[in-house]
Amino acid sequence: MALEDRPCRMGGHPGVISRPRAQPARSLLVAANLSALAAMLSAAAVAAEPSDADWPCIQRLVPVLAASQMWAGPSPEGGESASSPDGEVAQLAHQLASRSTPVEEAQAAIDRFADGVAPEERNDQLARLFHDVLQQINRERSQIIAGIKRYTRRQQHLAEKIAQDSQRLADLQPGTTPDAPTQELLEERQWDLRVFEDRRQILSQICEQPVLLEQRAFSLSRAMQARLEPN
Repeated sequence: MALEDRPCRMGGHPGVISRPRAQPARSLLVAANLSALAAMLSAAAVAAEPSDADWPCIQRLVPVLAASQMWAGPSPEGGESASSPDGEVAQLAHQLASRSTPVEEAQAAIDRFADGVAPEERNDQLARLFHDVLQQINRERSQIIAGIKRYTRRQQHLAEKIAQDSQRLADLQPGTTPDAPTQELLEERQWDLRVFEDRRQILSQICEQPVLLEQRAFSLSRAMQARLEPN
């Protein structure tokens, strides 16, 4: 499921948002004043990385995890050409990289793999395994990061729409009774505000996903390096 299509939670019912009834024009205009909306946009801009305005997370943007950051064994690139998509190493790498596999189970699988390899081949096989695991984790992280950026752009567009609608409502003459189109605009603006806020509240959870994958890569690399044969 794409991040921008993630179901919202309102009123305790996951995946369902009940469209609220319109409130009186005066209370809605106060609730959605332009200065508050500008503050929300400024907060997102401050949180973004200077090099990428679409990155809204407080966590530093790391587009790709480098092997040199977490691997001190034989060169993992050396096993790239030898890896087979249908081979035991590739299959195990898929299992280890998957977040559905608990880290403890992944570490036990690494031990079983290392025990089944002759000592003279163990280091090269573990290097190949690390290479394949890191590739898969980087691939998944890249997809998540791209989804977060799309999520941010959708929020920015929604905020701009809310600001425009709020300005249109603010330009109405005081005391004017809302006609049907104005009442519809009030309802639409209130709906957009609730969607915007609901998305904003789950952003911190979404931003954790690349970090969790990074932590997984480090944990798996340590488990593999612990089984390397000394030179």
